[in-house]
Order: sequence, then C-alpha cells, then structure tokens
Amino acid sequence: MKALNKLLKNKKTIVFLDFEGTQFTHEIIAWGAIKCHIDEDGNIIDKDDGFLAYVTTKSTIGSLITKMTGITKDLLSEKGVSLEKAIEQFISYLNEDISGVAFLTFGSSDCKMLHDSINFSNPANAETGREICKNMIDYMAFLSQFIRDSQGNPYSLTNYLKLFEHAPCGISHNPLNDSIDLMNLYTCFLNQKELVLKQYLCLLSSMKIFPQPVKVILENLINGNDVTSKDFIDDVKTFLS
Repeated sequence: MKALNKLLKNKKTIVFLDFEGTQFTHEIIAWGAIKCHIDEDGNIIDKDDGFLAYVTTKSTIGSLITKMTGITKDLLSEKGVSLEKAIEQFISYLNEDISGVAFLTFGSSDCKMLHDSINFSNPANAETGREICKNMIDYMAFLSQFIRDSQGNPYSLTNYLKLFEHAPCGISHNPLNDSIDLMNLYTCFLNQKELVLKQYLCLLSSMKIFPQPVKVILENLINGNDVTSKDFIDDVKTFLS
C-alpha cells in the first residue's frame, strides 16, 4: 500500500512499541516492544520474541494503573530498573541504528510518555530516548484515515482487532502483549484488503465535510451506480437553483 510505504519512509525494520505509565505524572513503569523486518510491500518476514522491562519511577504508580496493569510498587522494587538502564537495555535489544527503524505506537501518548519520563529522570542517555521519539509513528492516526466507528472516532486497539476478527494475544495493558496486538493489527490491515475497502467506503459515505453535490455523486458511486460528468454538473445546478 503506497500510503503505508510513505508512512514508513521505506524503512525495513519496524518496532511495535507500547508503554504503561503512572497515573498522574505518566512516567514509564513498563516498556514492551517487538521487532520485525518487512519486505518491499510492508509484509512482515521475521520477528523476534520481544522486549519487556519494568521501570522505576520517582512518583507513585496510582491505584487505577495498578488495577489495570497489575503492576505494583513491590513489583517495580523487585524487577524495575532506572529509565537510563531501560533505554540501555532496549538499545541493546534493538541492535540496529535508530534512524533506520520505524517505531509504531497506538496513539500519541507513548511518545509523550517517553518525553515526560526523560524530563523527570534526566538520564545520561536522554538524547537516545529523544531519538526514538523522533522516529515514532502513530499507527492509530494512520489507520483512522480508513476505518472509524459509527460516530467517526477511532476504535480502541482491542476493538480494531475485533473488527478484523483477530483475538488479542493476552491480557491488555501488558506492554509486550499490546505490542504484539499492534503487530497483528498491522498485519490484518495489510492482508484483509476487502474488509479495509468496505470500511473505508462506509467512512467516506458517512463523512459530512463534502459539499452536497460531491456527496450525492459519491453515494451513487459507492452504491454501484455509474455517474457521468453531465450527471455531476446537473446535480450542481440543482443544488445551486
């Protein structure tokens, strides 16, 4: 898909990335990722087992986040590392030049979370973290150009998967699971072209930003009715009369 190739800027390594953060300061408490290589058409040709790290923070987790993620202060005390160490471990896991990697996230909050965490912790490798942010791509924003719900809003990651009839890989709000789910959603979008077409036509037909004559022509085309330039001019004349 040309739009996807343009988004990825011809990069052949994708890292699907997800963070979980504290309730109020949004510092990263868990970091999940899975690295894949793709062919010239964007299809995944290999993937690894993924990356998961727990990260200590300067602020409290928050009871809502603990309820959602199962991550507690005790867990971070036992398994957590500093943000600096987490970035170091991730770069070791990545084992590739950051500039050649597309980091795909679901939504824009992950980028902000990494920026905020860097500002809170001021790690020695802060510039490395910022370089990751520069190469982040919001896949939800891309996907929502083609598929949205009946109210015109993007679906959640889980609901996008349901739309493609693909089960989530495990419990949500585990960042490695969510990274894998994002990878699966990416694959579904590439492989289920007829469903994407159907959903995109539904989105086009529901849009209200088109001028009325254009909307009439579009509705006819979507419904399988042939339309000529004369039909369009006549519709415009009717609209203006």
